[in-house]
Amino acid sequence: MPWRPARITNLPSEAAHVINQLFRETNARIDDANKQTRPHIKYTSTLVFGSVPANSAIERTLNVPGANTTGTAHASPAQGLTLGSINLVWSAYVSAQNQVKIRLLNPTASPVAVNTIPWNVSVLL
Repeated sequence: MPWRPARITNLPSEAAHVINQLFRETNARIDDANKQTRPHIKYTSTLVFGSVPANSAIERTLNVPGANTTGTAHASPAQGLTLGSINLVWSAYVSAQNQVKIRLLNPTASPVAVNTIPWNVSVLL
């Protein structure tokens, strides 16, 4: 019968020591990685977009203390709220120190009136 990884009874004692050492090192690296999570900023603010013309985009700026241009921004409408159309697409970016811009795109052939709602913003530093 061929050798099976589950049956490691015939290994020399130094092999078991090496395997255990590898597991210890792997677990230590996983623990270190878990401790090194990137700091982030969470912010919520209400934005007024008004009406977005057909086939165009509008940007609004949020003042987010601590945000900087080396960070990565993510934005989303507050849970359970709608923008006014399911066809709207948005993106976010850090445009300057302490400023995040949210761009709202209307890819349709008609203007869309956007609801005034709170937006959740996260910035990974």
